[in-house]
Amino acid sequence: MTATADRPEPLPPSSRQDWCWQWMRSYPVDSVPVEATETLALHGPLDVGVLRDTLAEIESRHEALRLRLTGPPGPDPSAAWPGQTLRPDPGTLTVLPVAAGETTAEAVRVLSRPLDLTDRMTRATLLRAGPHEHLLVMQFHHLVVDGACHPLFRDLLAEGYTRRTRPAPDPAPGGRRTEPESYTALIARETTPQARAAVRARAADLARSLQAHGSGDPLPGDTDAVDPDTRFASVPLGVPADRTRLLLRRSRAERVTLHTVLLAALARAVATEFDRDRLVCSVYTHGRTSPAAHETIGLFSNVVSAPLDTAPMPLPDFLRSVHDRVRDASLDVDLPFTEVAARVLPRPPGGGAYCRSALAHLELRLTGVTGWLPVDQHRPPAFPPGLSATALDVTAPFTPPSFNGPDQALACAATLFATLDLADGALVGDLWYERRYHDAGRLARIAGRYGDLLAELTPA
Repeated sequence: MTATADRPEPLPPSSRQDWCWQWMRSYPVDSVPVEATETLALHGPLDVGVLRDTLAEIESRHEALRLRLTGPPGPDPSAAWPGQTLRPDPGTLTVLPVAAGETTAEAVRVLSRPLDLTDRMTRATLLRAGPHEHLLVMQFHHLVVDGACHPLFRDLLAEGYTRRTRPAPDPAPGGRRTEPESYTALIARETTPQARAAVRARAADLARSLQAHGSGDPLPGDTDAVDPDTRFASVPLGVPADRTRLLLRRSRAERVTLHTVLLAALARAVATEFDRDRLVCSVYTHGRTSPAAHETIGLFSNVVSAPLDTAPMPLPDFLRSVHDRVRDASLDVDLPFTEVAARVLPRPPGGGAYCRSALAHLELRLTGVTGWLPVDQHRPPAFPPGLSATALDVTAPFTPPSFNGPDQALACAATLFATLDLADGALVGDLWYERRYHDAGRLARIAGRYGDLLAELTPA
C-alpha cells in the first residue's frame, strides 16, 4: 500500500512498546485494560477553557499521546502488530456534570470504559461537581505511558495552566523546558537497516548469556497445578524507615544503588533456596540519558534481563557484580523483548505471545528509584494560588485476568515478582508467588534469608 498524506505508512512498534504488546496478547482481548490512569482532584476556581488548551498543548508536543493503532488487537493471541499512526490533532476534553459527592463513583464508571486503541490511546474527562470542585480523569494506555511519565505530566499540566492564567512578562533564564524527544524519530532510528542488524546481533549475544544463566530453565514447582487462572499470594519485604536510611547509607558507601542492594539480597536468597549459582532477573529501565528524553511523555520503560552470577563471594564483591550487571542490562533498553525471547524460548503454540516474565526467574520493580531515574511519584503539582491538585488512587474494579494459554500461565507462575515502593522514607512491598506452583514454606524461607542479608548490611 502506498502512503499518502491522509493515509500515512503505519509505524512499527518502538523497542519500548514491543514488550507491552507481548504482555497485552498474553491475555484475552476483553481482559483487564492495560492502562495507566491519572486522577487529579482540583479544588478552587478552574478555568475549563485554559485546562483544555493546556491539555491540547501537551498532546501536540508529545507525539506518543497522539498515537493510535491502525487495527484492533483482535481476539487471536497470535495477531501481528497492526501498526500505528500519529493523529495530527490532539483529542478533546469531555466535561461531565456530576452531583456533589458522586465524583469518585463517576470516575470509576469513566475508567470502566476501556480505550478504543484504533481511535486514541489517551482520553481526558473532567467531572464537574461545582465551580470549585472538579476531578480530572486521564486514561493512558500502557503502550504509550508508564508510571515515570505521570509526575512529568502533572508538572506540564500545572506549568501550562499557570502560564496561561498568570503570564510572566520576562521568563526566568533557563526556565524553559527542553523540547521533548520525537517518538516517531525514535522509531525511525530504531528501524533503519543498520540499526536492525545491530539489534539482531546484540539480541543473539544476550540470548546466549541468558541461556547460560538458566533462562528457559524455570524455578521448579508443581506444573500440574497451574491453569490459565493464576492465583497469587505474597510474603512481605518491607523495611522500616530507620533501616532504609541505613541501607541508603551502605549503598553510598559501596558505590552502588539501593536498587542494587535489594536485588542482590533477593537474588542471593532465591539462589540459595533453589541451590543455583546463576539466575536471570528482570528489571525495568527507562534509558532517559539526555535532557530531551527526561522531558518526554511516552518514552517509557523497557523490561531488560540481567543475568546474575550468585555463587558465594564476599558481600561487597557480590554487590558490585550485581550493580555492574544491572548497569549493563540498562544498555539493552533499545532491544525489543521479542528479539531476545525468540532466541531463548520455543514459540508458544499457535504463534501466541511471550509472557513478559518468560525469560526471568525473579522480577524486581522498585518504584521511585528504578531505571536509574529517581522519581517523586507523590509530589503535588504547583498550580496557581487558590487552585490545588491532589492525585487520587482511583481504579475500576476488574476480574483477575486469565492467560490465553498454558505457556503464558506457566511462565508467569514460575517467576517470583518483587514489588517495592520507597515512600515516606520506608520500603513497602511484597514478594509475590503463584501459590499452587510454589511452596509457601519455601517462600517464607526466601523472605527470611532476604531479611538476614539486609541485616548483615546494616548492623546495629
